[in-house]
Amino acid sequence: MSVGNDIVDLADPETRQQGLHPRFDERVFGAAERALLDAAAADPRHVLRWALWAAKESAYKAAKRCAPELVFSPKRFAVELAALPAPGRVAVGRVVHRGQALDLEVRVDGSCLHALVRGPRAAGARWLWRAGRAAGDPGAAVRRLAAGAMGSALGLDPAAVQIARRPPVALHRGRVLGVDLSLSHHGRFVGFACAVS
Repeated sequence: MSVGNDIVDLADPETRQQGLHPRFDERVFGAAERALLDAAAADPRHVLRWALWAAKESAYKAAKRCAPELVFSPKRFAVELAALPAPGRVAVGRVVHRGQALDLEVRVDGSCLHALVRGPRAAGARWLWRAGRAAGDPGAAVRRLAAGAMGSALGLDPAAVQIARRPPVALHRGRVLGVDLSLSHHGRFVGFACAVS
């Protein structure tokens, strides 16, 4: 079971077209993805570009757990979306890497874009993924968000759940919890995804 997530602040200065390298799309996206971008109007193109990027980042995080030697090469992660991400809806699709397909979901809430990529679900497992605003240090904020949600989902005291190490590991009173966990932050937002039994 593997999971990855990525979050993008769509209003952050580094996501604006003017802030991108002129060959960003060519270096990051495959021909089919660039064709989708070229066909989109300006506002949907902005959201689509970052949805594709977040999907690739999420898939990389999921794949890296199984293959620690993996190097991020964005073009090698092919993203297929059934529909463009839109506010209030979840866009679904998949990311294919080395012949393996991972399920993809993308949510857009205002300026917050959150992508989740996951492998096959183990029997009885459920997926948790949340996004929130970063209060103070984003690394600490995303760990608080994940610990609180996981504690509630597992019937544990959220204050006794700790997220440590890299890649992140969830602990309850020092004991490792059997969850696959992914953390992300960008701009004003933090997000996490995990699979819990």
